[in-house]
Amino acid sequence: MTNQDIDRMFDTVAKMFDSSGKALNEDVLRLQEWLETQPHLPKMLDEHALRNFMILNKCSIEIAKQKIDNYYSFRAKLPEVSYEMNPKLPYLQEYNKMAYLVDHPQLTDDMYKLTFFKVKGETVSSDYEPINFVRKLTTMIELKLRHDVMFGDIFVFDCKGFTFNVALRITPMLVYKTFVLLYDGVVSSRVKAIHLINVEPPIAKVVQMLKATIKPKIFQRIYIHSEDDVLKKVIPLNLLPTDFGGDGLSLQELEDALEAKFVENQELFDRLDEIKVDEALRPEKLKDDYTLGFHGSFKKIDID
Repeated sequence: MTNQDIDRMFDTVAKMFDSSGKALNEDVLRLQEWLETQPHLPKMLDEHALRNFMILNKCSIEIAKQKIDNYYSFRAKLPEVSYEMNPKLPYLQEYNKMAYLVDHPQLTDDMYKLTFFKVKGETVSSDYEPINFVRKLTTMIELKLRHDVMFGDIFVFDCKGFTFNVALRITPMLVYKTFVLLYDGVVSSRVKAIHLINVEPPIAKVVQMLKATIKPKIFQRIYIHSEDDVLKKVIPLNLLPTDFGGDGLSLQELEDALEAKFVENQELFDRLDEIKVDEALRPEKLKDDYTLGFHGSFKKIDID
């Protein structure tokens, strides 16, 4: 996509929130001025990322400020993710041998990003560590912030090959960290749908066990399917990978493209390894940082 294409897409999304591309750019300037008054925050977000923070937070400057602070503070709260997510790390390279976790470079017509997960081989390896899923997902978010237009997400998880014992490692806390701390507390992403396909009864039971972790509003957007043919009815065929019977790029082609972007942005991930919030320089306490546990409880969270 050209810069003009991206500008048009930002303008389209901004109008959904009674704003415009021009107003969005003006608000980004205000955010940049505000960041200059926040000595405790590192300087890692470019203009593109700030536009995404505005879009993700319905073009509200005040909410965007809160989420930007959360973006940095998140790293100290979840160091096992934030400081272990560099794509060059051996265990993330090993993860890529076990499973596909990729997104499509093209958005749907209603501006949603498609993310696909599928085990490589007949069954998932006994060495599979679910935390590496969260780590790779976080690296993908870092790229989306700086290169995509972030409005919302649709997830497709192929559960074929998952054993019951491996599925049990997907703990309520891991789900909480992914869909509450990360997706609600930091990026405010609108999760339109989570499609689980090829779900066998034992795995369905695990999903039900995780229900208490997720707010009812988001749990209602989880769709469990016993077969993958249903994807042809809910995902545009031109964006659905050939692995699922679509006409789009294969999962391997999407992975190759994603890995190339990781290589191109290696300097970014190396810098992210080093950044920390200097709380001693914070000019004032966060007003309501409930998502990360500073001033409240995660029970107050409600996903839009």
